[in-house]
Amino acid sequence: MFEKWYDLIQQLYKEFKTYDPFVLAENKGIDVLYVPFGETPKGETVRFKDETIILLNEQLIEKNERFFVLAHELYHAIEHEHLSAYYTTQRNGKGTLEREANIFSGQLMIKMYEETYGFPPETFKDLQHHYGVSEELEDYLTR
Repeated sequence: MFEKWYDLIQQLYKEFKTYDPFVLAENKGIDVLYVPFGETPKGETVRFKDETIILLNEQLIEKNERFFVLAHELYHAIEHEHLSAYYTTQRNGKGTLEREANIFSGQLMIKMYEETYGFPPETFKDLQHHYGVSEELEDYLTR
């Protein structure tokens, strides 16, 4: 099930030698900006002409959740670049694309944890604490 995400994560690591989504975005030429969204959204991927920008809610600046949210948006920037019209108009498609981005993000956070600490996370709570991984992903990431 995770082969699609695993392959992309491995490709990114092979090219950039890191799992850190901030470094990956920078190396992919994607600007990351913090903006005053209010309570929501936590992040958004914006395309203007040939440029991709990821906007993160400024409330995340000091929160570990910024890693998970950026990884989620990075997936949209890489994998959904030609689906922006579909993404915004299709209710069911949007749910599928969001789930894909969340699973990718969770998988990337597992690899980032391993890169940072030298061993995999012992519990799902480790991922939540260090990177703000969404609780809804526990079943997907602990199988």
